[in-house]
Amino acid sequence: MLKYRLADHGHPAPLQDVLRAIRTVRAHAADYGVALDHIGVMGSSAGGHLAASAGTLFDDPAGRTGAALDAVSARPDFMLLMYPVITLMPPAAHEGSRHALLGAHSGPEVVKAMSVETRVGPRTPPTFLVHSQDDGAVPVENSLLFFQALTRAHVPAEMHVFERGGHGMGMSPGQGDASLWPKRAEEWLRDRKLIP
Repeated sequence: MLKYRLADHGHPAPLQDVLRAIRTVRAHAADYGVALDHIGVMGSSAGGHLAASAGTLFDDPAGRTGAALDAVSARPDFMLLMYPVITLMPPAAHEGSRHALLGAHSGPEVVKAMSVETRVGPRTPPTFLVHSQDDGAVPVENSLLFFQALTRAHVPAEMHVFERGGHGMGMSPGQGDASLWPKRAEEWLRDRKLIP
């Protein structure tokens, strides 16, 4: 669980925080009993944007702090994104997330640069996406845009879009088919040899 800086610091503090967390886990993998190539990120809603930023901006100079730890790879080996904020551009942007991350007066270049569907590349890690069609907070188009970008970049990805589930379904029972996504995520991780 990562508690990261946001509105009180603004961009690039959240990116620096998530990349430092990955670098810290990787640097201490032996101490934690973690395989160096099994370090992933998971995030939902605005935290999904943070996780997706780690998977697309892991080499971005803005993510470095000048610490010796910057020499450690910050690229996650996989991503699990639940109803993530992906784009900060209209019409699918979640305005509150854009404002919290970039402030009220960010220029279009920064907004586009932090719309992570525009930053997907061949080194973006394999990704598992979950969203619901009836999400009233973060439009499902966010996951669709990211999945399309992953597909264009030939990045392995799996996406589950449920008819119902709303926003913030988490791992709650009683959400119909949407309640099954944790089991499918577990199968995906197992298929990719990330868990036994």
